[in-house]
Amino acid sequence: MRLRRLLLPIAAGTAVWYLRSVYRFRDPVRVPPTGAGVVLSPADGVVSFVRRIEDGKIQSDALNAALKVGDLLGSAAAAQNGWLMGIFVGPLDVHYVYQPLAGQITEVQHTASRSDVALLGPGEALSMLAGQPTDLLGGRGTLENERLSFVTQGFVTQGEAGQVTMTLVAPGAGLKATSYLKGGDEASAGHKAAFLAEGGLVMLCLGAELTPQVSVGERVVGVQTVIAANV
Repeated sequence: MRLRRLLLPIAAGTAVWYLRSVYRFRDPVRVPPTGAGVVLSPADGVVSFVRRIEDGKIQSDALNAALKVGDLLGSAAAAQNGWLMGIFVGPLDVHYVYQPLAGQITEVQHTASRSDVALLGPGEALSMLAGQPTDLLGGRGTLENERLSFVTQGFVTQGEAGQVTMTLVAPGAGLKATSYLKGGDEASAGHKAAFLAEGGLVMLCLGAELTPQVSVGERVVGVQTVIAANV
């Protein structure tokens, strides 16, 4: 019995060490699908929200208010009309963030935190563990936590340029993100854009010419899942 008491904390500590020091740094090989006019998922995780943007604003059911998309993304380059999508990257997901389409990075913008609030409260965390999606749009953490945004001027259809803004939001205290891109870089679809050491929320702002191909609660795979297309 005494040996068992000793082994349990050792096993738990080893599991935590493995998850934080080895498992979250895994780097699986990802091959993007071929085809023009598609936007790839920038991360592994669960789709938290898919909302239409109208006149630069989006409706939050939780707050019963219209939110300015530019403020949410931390970038003035947000589309005035289109779609805003959010993917929650949990502790067991791959923590790399990928470039959703090929193009030139025209802006990399960091926004400091106004607060350090956990994206998921106890109730939301239990819902996520049970496989139930949680709408993070309108939560204080989504609105105020530290964020890093990338604006890509790319080609979503052959011959037609499209702009996509991707924003990484801290899961709580500190974003702890490593960026691999800077303004002016030419980025290929599926290449690494950043590493989120603690996970978080990845938001994508898409123009009206694109149509979402995933729904709330769906689990997506970075690079391999097509999340929007020009159809």
